[in-house]
Amino acid sequence: MITYEQALKKAQKLNKSINYCMEYTDAFVFSDKDSEEIGGNGPVVIMKKDGDAVNMAYYVNNSEGDYVKAYDLKEKPAKK
Repeated sequence: MITYEQALKKAQKLNKSINYCMEYTDAFVFSDKDSEEIGGNGPVVIMKKDGDAVNMAYYVNNSEGDYVKAYDLKEKPAKK
């Protein structure tokens, strides 16, 4: 199981403009909250189970995870 900090570090290597995270029971989805791009740098999905980075379309089509919470990266998520 990957931690939030490990997932963030991995996501930042893939997309330097992330500033927002939506947490699901099975993944962290990092993105640029203010981006209105079509194409370009999309959300970075890091799976909690194994730390794999997957495409957002793949995640949407194959995930059964439930929404947990969302936060700006300036905020530190509360420990569970």
